[in-house]
Amino acid sequence: MTATPSRPLTGRRVLVTRAAGQAASLSQELRQLGAAVVEIPAIAIQPVASAGELRAAARSLRGHRPPRWLAVTSSNAAESLRALSLPEDLAGIRVAAVGEPTARALRDIGANVELVAPGTGAGALADQLIGAGAGSGAVWLPQGEAARIELGERLVQAGADVVVTVCYRTVPVTGLRRLLIPAFAERVDAVTLLSPSAVEAVIAAVGSGALCGLSVVCVGRTTAAALRRHGLTPVVATRGDAEGVAAAVAGALRW
Repeated sequence: MTATPSRPLTGRRVLVTRAAGQAASLSQELRQLGAAVVEIPAIAIQPVASAGELRAAARSLRGHRPPRWLAVTSSNAAESLRALSLPEDLAGIRVAAVGEPTARALRDIGANVELVAPGTGAGALADQLIGAGAGSGAVWLPQGEAARIELGERLVQAGADVVVTVCYRTVPVTGLRRLLIPAFAERVDAVTLLSPSAVEAVIAAVGSGALCGLSVVCVGRTTAAALRRHGLTPVVATRGDAEGVAAAVAGALRW
């Protein structure tokens, strides 16, 4: 089959490494562009904080000076907040997110998102929160075990009281090498790696050499930096949603 302007990925094979349950929207976008999609989750998401701990953190935030913000930087962190009783547990707390995918995940669990920072970096969210006066109040940051500290540091420097709750961790999928080797042996044109933990899991399983000569598409400066540390040159999507990542794959694989 020949690629067309509406299906530029016809004849291309794309490996999607998102965690189980999170790959569907990206895979759908890629298939609509003509790609043959191989889904192999590289990482699994494990909860760390209990529902009680999350509710206690939300209650403690209400004891701080206003304005009170909940700032969420990933859809995994948003999903962990499903344990809250909304809107009651976030009464009096304003909600901010990095990027539309995270905002959408928060809305899916019933949160009213007031502020959405563009792009995929926490720096943009820090700028917008500080601009909204968060430096004179308090900010709750539920995040992953390996999350960068940039956002919290910026907010503390601006004068905010910052409450951090580690709510999940990412771990490599068991037997990942056994799953990946046949996929690479059959041929892969591009691979999507959307977090530093996915980068490290895949490279630990098959080595960076397996990715040489492929289009490696990622989201965000942190993930791009992780790939460059392994000698790879990533294609960095300008948007972190499924449509943006699929468009980056199509651009990288243009015939």
